[in-house]
Amino acid sequence: KKREGSVVVCEEDEESCDVEVPCNLVYAVMNAMATFPTENSDKVYEALSNALVRRCLFITGAIDMKGCPKADRGEAAFIGRSNVGKSSLVNMLTNRKSLAYTSKRPGKTQQFNYFAVNDKPNLEKELKYGDDVPGQPDLDSFYIVDLPGFGFAQVPQQQRQQWSEFMTEYLETRKTLRVVFHLVDARHGPIDDDLRIMKQVGESLPKNAKYVVVLTKADKNVKNTQKQQGRVARDVMEKLRDAMRRNKVGNAPVILTSAQTKLGRDDMWRYLRLAAEN
Repeated sequence: KKREGSVVVCEEDEESCDVEVPCNLVYAVMNAMATFPTENSDKVYEALSNALVRRCLFITGAIDMKGCPKADRGEAAFIGRSNVGKSSLVNMLTNRKSLAYTSKRPGKTQQFNYFAVNDKPNLEKELKYGDDVPGQPDLDSFYIVDLPGFGFAQVPQQQRQQWSEFMTEYLETRKTLRVVFHLVDARHGPIDDDLRIMKQVGESLPKNAKYVVVLTKADKNVKNTQKQQGRVARDVMEKLRDAMRRNKVGNAPVILTSAQTKLGRDDMWRYLRLAAEN
């Protein structure tokens, strides 16, 4: 099914112009670009990201299932230990500088933060002032859900337990959940908190939702001249694959990313598409 979108082409010596492009065509372009990676540029990727994310807005923060918005569109959840780079990655994927709050203090995300992608225009007026704004969400509207970080978060044990119970219920009962991105630091590989997440996902996630492991901060492992490519140490990858097998998620895809260099943006969108085309 075709999705409406627009690509904004910006050139220094020309005026900006809008070109209407179906979103399924944008996905096809991304697939073709993966075949010829050396021909790509950040400007092209930025145009494609703008076509897929026309609008993006924080909707609500939920501390239990009752606080979640109506399950009327696909959802993509981001989970990982504190300080793994979830908020930075969400900002990179949506081509926004400060959509999801980033902090140097680990554990800043204290709730399930819902961001609506491609909802109806001027929705912020409705949320902020209570205005009755006409219109409908775009056909490819979906939610990005930023879950609280586990591990370093400076919160009481009781609250961490509540988060864990909330996540279990969310994974098991949220019928519109289409993909779970589990973020793991590419420099260190999975730690105990990551193993618990894998176990929880292996036991709770329905078959209609995809589980994807995302290795973050891959640019930190290489010298400046190679940062655009990124890498992960062999022992870290072996440790990751072993942990995935032991927790019954061994067939899950693994994506190498960097919010700094935007590595892996196109690979991530191949799975975000599952939520957008729900």
